[in-house]
Amino acid sequence: MIFSIWRRKFFSLFSIFVLLLLYLGMVNAQDTQKSALKKVVIDAGHGGKDPGALGSKTKEKDIVLDISLKLGKMITDKYPDVEVIYTRKTDVFVEHYKRSDIANKAHADLFISIHANSASGRCPSGTETFVMGNTSSAANMEVAKRENSVILLEDDYSTRYAGFDPTKPESYIIFGLHQNSYMNQSINFAGEIQSQLKGAKRNDRGVKQASFIVLWGTAMPSVLVEVGFICNTEEEKYISSAAGKEKIASSIFQAFSSYKSKIEDRSLFLPGEQTASQPKPDASNKVVFCIQIQNSSRLIDTNPNNFKKYTDVERFAVSENSFKYVVGRTANYAAAQENLKKVRADFNDAFVVSIVDGKIVSAAEGLKLITE
Repeated sequence: MIFSIWRRKFFSLFSIFVLLLLYLGMVNAQDTQKSALKKVVIDAGHGGKDPGALGSKTKEKDIVLDISLKLGKMITDKYPDVEVIYTRKTDVFVEHYKRSDIANKAHADLFISIHANSASGRCPSGTETFVMGNTSSAANMEVAKRENSVILLEDDYSTRYAGFDPTKPESYIIFGLHQNSYMNQSINFAGEIQSQLKGAKRNDRGVKQASFIVLWGTAMPSVLVEVGFICNTEEEKYISSAAGKEKIASSIFQAFSSYKSKIEDRSLFLPGEQTASQPKPDASNKVVFCIQIQNSSRLIDTNPNNFKKYTDVERFAVSENSFKYVVGRTANYAAAQENLKKVRADFNDAFVVSIVDGKIVSAAEGLKLITE
């Protein structure tokens, strides 16, 4: 009798334990699904009546369409669970607003717009990847004006884009009011793309910010890739060749794979959480201390190889041309001081700073907040 009672109690407790495991498994599965990259929109620039930039023998719209289709196939072949959505799969004209609408209505997790570059005067070479941002550089402004001028081919563009004129610099003031919640994810993905293209022996012109309408309208991490200069005879030959298009698509695909892996490993923060490139600490920590190891006017990939093997490097964008790199988050100022002694062995100009509300401030400001 006693044995029977204990057996019932045992199986009752065991059942609760199993149900608890199942519940935790469901929560974990839902959490994983939430952070998974399941939909990507690939946007081949221009098309139809809009040829894009013109080379000596080729048109931008044809080159980028081929690259887009190749990229999409690579993603589908490797990741059958990822839905690939194209803004166009043939030589048709698609309005700018429709391109971002396609991505938004699909609730896409990533938007990749593919273009080929051009320039007046002496034509350079190389690749560059843009994220949405205020256009202060004259060179970036020219790229944005050229790409945005496509809207002039749309019916009633002035009404649809609230009087925006892509040819007038003063129209771009509106973009300065834009707060992009996905800026850092976009920067991270753009950095992955440039790193892969550089590894493919392409001239790396870096990650840049500019005011592109097609990126402005999207509600997810978004980039615009300029795969090369069609005005450069040698580069035109490469980006229009079968081998060149295959290599470019493969490089972007490798960047996609790396970014996807990081997103799903939670090594990148979720949308809107903060302005740095790593997860935010517990919300109860009003002030966090860390060590600033570098200040740069250009974007640097936070790969450990670029920072003496440090694996916890974070990047903060202060402005379009100013980035701060920090390591060693801690809520304890004394611990930060101890960390500083070690870090200075590799970065002799390093010093302690605070992170408050996702922004870098002086250590003194952080200490003041703690004592208030």
